[in-house]
Amino acid sequence: MATRLEAPGDDGITRDAAGRRWAAPRGCPAARNPVHVLRITTCLLVACSIAASIAVLAAGPVAASPEPARLSGDRVTVDFESNLARAEGGVVLTYKELRIACDLLEVNVSSGELVATGHVEFHDGDDVVTGDVLRYDLKARRGSISHGRAAVTGERMDGKMYVTGDEFAAEPGKITVAHGSFTTCDLDEPHYHVEAGEIEVYIDDRMVLRRVSYWEGKIRLFYWPYLVLPIREENRFELPKVGYGPAEGWFVKTTYNYYRSPSSRGSLYLDYFTRLGVGTGAKHLYKIGTLGSGFIYVYGLANKVAGRTDSKFEVSHDIPLGENTALHLGLLYSDAASSAGVPTRQLGGSVKLDHRDEQGALALAAEKTVKRGQAPSDETSASVAGSRRFAGGLSLSGSAAYLDRRVPGGDPASGERFLNYKLDASKDTAIGSLGAVCEQYVKPREREEKEEEGEVDPLPYEAIGRAPEITFESRPFALGSLPLELQVAAGYGRYAERPSGWTVPGMVRAARTEVALLAPSQSYPLWSSARATVSGGVTFDSYTTGDRRYVAEARLGLETKVFADALRLKGGYEHCGVFGETPFAFDGKTRKGLLTGALTLSHGPVTATIEGGYDLYTRVYRDLSAKVRVSPGEPWAVEARATYDPNQAAMKEALGRIELSPSDRCTVKLGARYSFARQALDRLESDVALGISDAWKLQWTIVYGGESRGVIRGDVGVTRDLHCRELKLSYSYTDNQVWLEYRIKAFPYEGIKFGLGDQGVLF
Repeated sequence: MATRLEAPGDDGITRDAAGRRWAAPRGCPAARNPVHVLRITTCLLVACSIAASIAVLAAGPVAASPEPARLSGDRVTVDFESNLARAEGGVVLTYKELRIACDLLEVNVSSGELVATGHVEFHDGDDVVTGDVLRYDLKARRGSISHGRAAVTGERMDGKMYVTGDEFAAEPGKITVAHGSFTTCDLDEPHYHVEAGEIEVYIDDRMVLRRVSYWEGKIRLFYWPYLVLPIREENRFELPKVGYGPAEGWFVKTTYNYYRSPSSRGSLYLDYFTRLGVGTGAKHLYKIGTLGSGFIYVYGLANKVAGRTDSKFEVSHDIPLGENTALHLGLLYSDAASSAGVPTRQLGGSVKLDHRDEQGALALAAEKTVKRGQAPSDETSASVAGSRRFAGGLSLSGSAAYLDRRVPGGDPASGERFLNYKLDASKDTAIGSLGAVCEQYVKPREREEKEEEGEVDPLPYEAIGRAPEITFESRPFALGSLPLELQVAAGYGRYAERPSGWTVPGMVRAARTEVALLAPSQSYPLWSSARATVSGGVTFDSYTTGDRRYVAEARLGLETKVFADALRLKGGYEHCGVFGETPFAFDGKTRKGLLTGALTLSHGPVTATIEGGYDLYTRVYRDLSAKVRVSPGEPWAVEARATYDPNQAAMKEALGRIELSPSDRCTVKLGARYSFARQALDRLESDVALGISDAWKLQWTIVYGGESRGVIRGDVGVTRDLHCRELKLSYSYTDNQVWLEYRIKAFPYEGIKFGLGDQGVLF
């Protein structure tokens, strides 16, 4: 028979336990597993609060609820004299995603005591905990399940965690597991497991583990008499790290994370390097009420190579100054020897103030760094940035950065000193947008280095000033019945500029007045499978140097598909007519009349594309490129590309790629690029994951080429599959390092990663 029950009311029990989820600390299973285990125990509180509705039902009618619970069994009875509700024989109690099953369930309405016996199972979604006897006191909100067994999952866990314990006990704010054992190995005799004599979980605060052991089979590898792990913080437990480096030699790095409370926790470090010596250190994180929070870090290394002790000390402190404001203070000191044995000392301090609210933000920062030894320098920097939004569409923003970097006793030209600032105001109105900018910018040396390395596009100027630049741009409007929207733009600015590469001392100074009629990008359907895109504008510039300039720009694009969309044609024309000169580099325009076209054919697994262009003004052809890709899906794909320079009537480069996945065990990516100018292969990439057998896997990533014509990246790894664990030996050619890694497969986000990623240009 079945009895329909209503969901429990807000009696405090459900509020404390229902739906509670804990974020497990990151680290090894010993640090994570108890959280998942005890999350299931917490669900017992939910089940018991649901069972409380049985007692309420026995005492009298209950209020209607949109989320009912349901109790079923071979026999359900209520004894009003003894105040006992009883269900036996295939008992099932369900509520939302929760389900409890047993052979016998009894609830004493007077005392609030509940007992479930016989093949007790508790289900919460995919998580299941079983036991022999479930006991719970509804009034005291205390309960336990004996001989508990659980199979649980986690957000950052691949697979299930298998848990056992002599007793899972729950009370308000605390859960205890006696003689617990954890593993992700699904064998009856697991390859590894973690044991804890006792685990105490203080909800939303910390876990206390006593007598913790890590076992490989029947061999205990590690033992910790006492561990305190945070629940809300990612202060993870870490296993020792073993590796090899050219400067360090073979090394073992160990970290012990301690936890006293959310406001007092940290890490202790003990490292050993065969070439350098022993390193020790600590990092303590603290919180002092309204005075703020931060950390203190200290580390020392007995450097045998340099015959001295390297040290580092750092302090960071954050002070809340109200709801939306925070102050940061930082201090850093280091004293270490370079690879050549030259002592280098560095002392730096920083102050930062940050304020944010719904209307805007303000950030202030100041730093001072003094470095002595190798590459000595004195550096002072300060910055401010802020923005504010006002009612009526007014927005203000600004930033300023000051840098003074000097080399003690060196040539003043080797230093760097500038003040960059920018003030920006904009106002949205019913007819358009009005803006004003004041700016002074000097290109920092760091930016120049990035331009030289090709990391950023080069700026056409070394320095520029705008004092001020005022602009207006109207909202789009239609002109009569013309099917084209237009905009009017105007601007006035006073500028000072030093162009890049200019050898003449001084600056170019002038004012510019600008008027423009613009047509923003608009699209028009021509017929069912064709579309045209049009944009352009006419601009007139007048400079106080006497220069005048007219710029007419237009962009037209056409696209159509034919033969059931198998053939796609794209064509375009970009026109830029320049009449007159500008004295500046920042607003320079180049005459252009570029015709472009592209033809793409797609049929089944084959896709072929050819594209090119010709500039009518410069009479220069764009490179003609062709690409063919054959990709029938798994298990392979082939692609070839080639570039031809019509101006030189010569090939530039050719590229080929092969991707193979013949099975789950094998993935191969091979790529090569040939330079016709060098008459040589200038880039080779290989990324392979090969399962040699069920137990062994080989991985490598090798990239060859670049200016050095050598190996840019070389990583090789051999992995031994140990069922639920992996043992991996990795070697990095470019870093000249060896790593030995032991990993639990249930936690795939840990470990050394292979693959080209951002290192590859062919894939």
